[in-house]
Amino acid sequence: AVGGQVAEGGEATGSLEYRLVDSLSLETKTLLSGGIAGSVAKTLTAPLSRVTILFQVHGVVTTKPSRTAYAENFVAALRKMVQREGILAMWKGNATSVLHRFPYSAINFFCYEKAKVALNVNGESAMTRLLAGGVAGALACMVCYPLDLIRTRLATQIPGAAFYDGIWDCGVKILREEGPWGMYRGLGSTLAVQVPSLAISYSAYGTLSEAFKRRGIFLCPQRSDRLNAVGCLLSGAIAGILGSMVTYPMDVVRRRQQIMVKHSKVRDTRARNALEDFVFIFRQDGITGLYRGILPEALKVIPVVSITFLTYERVRRFLRIDR
Repeated sequence: AVGGQVAEGGEATGSLEYRLVDSLSLETKTLLSGGIAGSVAKTLTAPLSRVTILFQVHGVVTTKPSRTAYAENFVAALRKMVQREGILAMWKGNATSVLHRFPYSAINFFCYEKAKVALNVNGESAMTRLLAGGVAGALACMVCYPLDLIRTRLATQIPGAAFYDGIWDCGVKILREEGPWGMYRGLGSTLAVQVPSLAISYSAYGTLSEAFKRRGIFLCPQRSDRLNAVGCLLSGAIAGILGSMVTYPMDVVRRRQQIMVKHSKVRDTRARNALEDFVFIFRQDGITGLYRGILPEALKVIPVVSITFLTYERVRRFLRIDR
């Protein structure tokens, strides 16, 4: 009798869970899937993200112009950051990151799925995914950009010389000192990075996934039309590397643009625009300057894109979008 009650309770619980899931609209499920995927991936890779940003912007924030690199290498950078600010420094600004990443990823995946259907005239192709990814990336960037700007400014503050005291204080000071358009400083260079990067990532992921399915590798034992975890992670890793390598130099410029105005005032120098800064970096440090921080970026982008796509696929199944 007791066993029967447990079984009935389990069945009722399962039934209730499915009823709750099925009560959500497809749009809500897609937004949740994207938001959760982005937030999980961002939190797990936050230390790598912060090291990358510190390498990218060090030439702007340092009080020692002769030292254009944050540290000699990735390991030295991690050690320096932890010694200066403690172990939690690796997640500095992560609350803002998640506040930005949840809506950003939710809008991104939602717009990608919608754009893919709208552009899918003669069957889904690499070009369809490329265009849909570009559209999704542009819309998500423009909507969520102010939070990305705030996150970057908080993550790049120097201990003992901080301009801002938290998310709210940062937002208020930017509006007061730089005006409403200050919240969108560096948007042009951000779009120049994110649109092609996301377009390439979506296209590469979808194309690789289809290739694996056609060859019958990395498939779920129960479902031959679904990739297993290894397939999702491998497709995401390759897609992330391709997107990042193409757009990384512009990513260095966009991060510097986001903080340039504040640090140029401190140094009493004129803030350079994106093109001027690109030329300045190239003249000062050559091609290596444009790829400064690429190692932590590569170490970050492989897991972040892989985990994002894997989590997205798994949450879609949990929410019964893909049955």
